[in-house]
Amino acid sequence: MAATTYRRAAGDDEAAPVGRFSLRTLPDQIAEELGADIVSGRRKAGERLVELDLARDFGVSRGPIREAIRILERRRLVELNPRRGAYVKPLSLKSVADLFNVRTALSMLAVRTMATSPIESFVETLARRCDELNAGVEIDDPLSFARTTTRAVRTIARGSGNELLVELLADLANQTVWTTIWKSPLDYQTRKIRRQSADLMASTLRAIRQRRPNAAETHYRELLEGDRDRALATLSRMRGEAIDFNGIAAAESAGVVGRSSRPSGRAAVQP
Repeated sequence: MAATTYRRAAGDDEAAPVGRFSLRTLPDQIAEELGADIVSGRRKAGERLVELDLARDFGVSRGPIREAIRILERRRLVELNPRRGAYVKPLSLKSVADLFNVRTALSMLAVRTMATSPIESFVETLARRCDELNAGVEIDDPLSFARTTTRAVRTIARGSGNELLVELLADLANQTVWTTIWKSPLDYQTRKIRRQSADLMASTLRAIRQRRPNAAETHYRELLEGDRDRALATLSRMRGEAIDFNGIAAAESAGVVGRSSRPSGRAAVQP
């Protein structure tokens, strides 16, 4: 594991890493690094996470390590046994695909609802997110583009006016592997893909403004399913593990997450 540089903030008992994540808590940062190792396959299923060894590697006390392990347990990446310790849980690409599919299903409800009765303040916010995505097309920063896309997805969820839906999507982000898998650039790695994604989000916005829920869902589904397939393909290469895209398509055809846009390109848009 590469050494991490820390700095101690005034009045803090623990150091905070130097860099762009310095505003996050120390356990959060450690959990993200350990989680990224698990997602990428650098830490294998069944491997024990020894607090003393990790504290030495990260240059911190055992307290932040213990809390980081609890965070990973909530994200279903680690199994914590009070008498046996913490062990890395198996993480299949199918389980990651399931997470994408559930997120997509909830997002389809959100976008249809928002397009049926648009709330102007959220429409304006989504327009700003689309401008940010458009600007990000020419910038070779996949992670920044992914974060902006996530903010746009969150805006559509909030724009639905469905508070339970917003909470469920937040739980998916905070209590699953979702945040961790995006620590590495999994998508938006070429200008062409960024352009396509920005255009699909802009088309979704246009359909919302026009109160065309079917069209909004079509564009939005193509965007989110494209994100899923590219991210899974990248994870497959990172982990050296095959992913059964036919299995995902079978789930879609059964109505689990709806139609796939992957095999045939852009789906026909209905008013």
